[in-house]
Amino acid sequence: MRTLARLIGALALLVCTSVAYAADRTLPPDEDRFLNVPLPNIPLTTAAGERTDVAGVSGGHPLLLALVFTRCAGVCSPFLFSWRAADRWVPQREPVARLVLSFDPRDTTDDMAEFARHLGVSHDRSWTFGVAAPDDVRRLADAVGFWYDWDPSRQQFDHPAMLAAARHGRVIRLFVGTAIPSARLDELTREAAGEFVASYPLPGRSTFRCVQYDPRTGRVSLDWGSALLLVPVVAIVLTTGVMFRRARRVRPFYRLPSSSS
Repeated sequence: MRTLARLIGALALLVCTSVAYAADRTLPPDEDRFLNVPLPNIPLTTAAGERTDVAGVSGGHPLLLALVFTRCAGVCSPFLFSWRAADRWVPQREPVARLVLSFDPRDTTDDMAEFARHLGVSHDRSWTFGVAAPDDVRRLADAVGFWYDWDPSRQQFDHPAMLAAARHGRVIRLFVGTAIPSARLDELTREAAGEFVASYPLPGRSTFRCVQYDPRTGRVSLDWGSALLLVPVVAIVLTTGVMFRRARRVRPFYRLPSSSS
């Protein structure tokens, strides 16, 4: 009986772990877990056939990283095109390196070169398309919380669309979404360059909010929490007004003696 109970307990634990793992894979990465994590300096080969590494691509400048695969029938191309479109509206305060790396072992440098031409950045030296060894790509992906799983039924990879910003070889910020607004890309770029960028809570992530940030549009609006900031001010004004009114109604309880002639 004890053996049977242990087997049932082990099976239940395995099922719960598998369910939790599967649920976790469908969610975007928890950004707080990956901030300031060192970015593995993996070797890679660019679309032009040059052997280099992540540090060589960044050249000491802020780095924006996207992991894709060329046979993607879903979000990869639209995501990169939105990045390219948003990039045209972001002021270039300093050089920024952009690395697009394939996580598909089938992709070759020629595939990535064609991808760069398709995006219209094959002659832009700030963009680097490349491939790397599968184990190295996995280490890099794990460092930024990016996951990808092969689905044999669809012959496609399941994966999020994500952009990682790094500075001095460490992860600074992550963006997950099907498209990149120019305002959000500007924040990523400025923060990767070392500027202070005010952060705002995402929808549904905080109960008390003074402002609401919409990652789809990059707009910030006042939320109900900002009204609470006015409560102390209103209370002080009302209290002061009441005190002055009472002071005017109170009569003096003594009179000054009149001077005798």
